[in-house]
Amino acid sequence: MNTPRVRWAALGGLIIGLLVSGLTAQENVPRLPPTRPGASAVAPATPSSPKPKTATASPAQVPRSTRFGATDWVEIGVAAKRLGLKVSWTLSSREAVLTDKDTRLELASDRLEAGLNGDRIFLGQAPVSRSGNLYVSKIDLERCLVPLVRPALLGAPKSVPKTIVIDPGHGGPDTGKVNGALGLFEKTFTLDTSLRLKKILEARGWKVVLTRSDDRQLKPGKQDDLQRRAQIADEVGADVFVSIHFNSVAEQVEKVSGAEVYRFTPQHQPPVTRARRRLDDEVLNPGNGNDVWNSLLAYSIQRRLLRDLKLDDRGFKHDRLAVLRLVSCPAVLIEGGFLSNTTEARRIGNATYRQQLAEAIAQGLGAYASQLQSLRSGANSSSR
Repeated sequence: MNTPRVRWAALGGLIIGLLVSGLTAQENVPRLPPTRPGASAVAPATPSSPKPKTATASPAQVPRSTRFGATDWVEIGVAAKRLGLKVSWTLSSREAVLTDKDTRLELASDRLEAGLNGDRIFLGQAPVSRSGNLYVSKIDLERCLVPLVRPALLGAPKSVPKTIVIDPGHGGPDTGKVNGALGLFEKTFTLDTSLRLKKILEARGWKVVLTRSDDRQLKPGKQDDLQRRAQIADEVGADVFVSIHFNSVAEQVEKVSGAEVYRFTPQHQPPVTRARRRLDDEVLNPGNGNDVWNSLLAYSIQRRLLRDLKLDDRGFKHDRLAVLRLVSCPAVLIEGGFLSNTTEARRIGNATYRQQLAEAIAQGLGAYASQLQSLRSGANSSSR
C-alpha cells in the first residue's frame, strides 16, 4: 500500500521554533520509572506509514489558553467549564477537585498522576501553579480529559468497530519477559490470552485478525517485526488494534503488581517514562491521528480490568511504544500483570486467569463500541 511518508525535514521549522521558544524550559516533574525498558525508543516513520490526521475539537469549542514556555496552558476554571464540572480547592492554587454528580477529577500542581472517579490516570504534563491559579496543559485537556469526561464534545465519532486486530506480543526468539524461577515466558501467555480473546470476540460478531497465531517472530529484526504488526492492521482495515503483553520490573519485584493500559503519547509531549521533551516528541506520527479515541479506548479497557479482575491499578498511561506509533486506527497496549511478581506470575500462568483477562478485555472493547454507538446516535439526533 503506497502511503505518504512522515518526513523529519517537513518538521524542521516546527522543531526549531519550539527549541527557540523554550523547549527545554519544561517543568521538571517526577515520573514513574519505565516498566518496559527501552520501549519508548522512536524511529522516523517509514514509507509504509499513513500520514496521520490530527484529531481536534471544533474551533468554536476550543478554550482560550495561556502560553508558558513551549506549552499552551488552560486555567483550571476554564478547563472545568469545558468539562462541565465545578471547581473546589483542597489546597489553594495547587490542588483542585472538579466535580458533578457523576464525576470526580482530582488535579494537583507538579503531579502527573490525576484521579478520575478513583482511577489513576497519567497526564502528559503535570499541571502548574502560576499567579495563584492552577493550569492544565491544553493537550491534556483536549486529548485526555475531554475524551474521558465529556466524549460528546469530540465531534464526529469513529464508526462502531467491526474488525479487531489482536497483537500477541513477542514470539519466536523474542521471548519477552521471563520468570526464570517459575519457567514462565511472556510470549506464551500473550498468545494464549489473544487466542481466548479472539474466540470471545468472534462469538459476539466481530471479525478478528491475529498478528501471529503461533510461536514466531513476524520479521527477523525487532523494529521490522513491530512495523509488520502495524502493517497488518492497515492491510485488513482494522477499526481497533490491541497489543497484549505482560510486565516485569527489576527492583522491588514482590511489591509491584497490577494492570496498566497504554495509549500512544500525543505530539509535543514526552512519554510517561521521561521528564523532559526532546526532538522526536515533536514528530506527528500515524498513531497520533487517533489521540482522542486512543484515550477513550484505553480507559474503557483499563476500567474493566480493574473492576472485573480486582487488580492493582497501575494506571491509564501513555508512551511512545513502537508498536502503537505506526497504527492508523485507535490502538492500545495492555499489560495484564507482572511476571516479576511471584504471586501474580503464578496467576498469569493459570488458564482460568487468562480466560478472565480475555473476558475483561472483551468487555472493555464492548464498552468502547457502545460509547461510540451512543455518540453516533446523539450526533444523528442533534442533526435532525
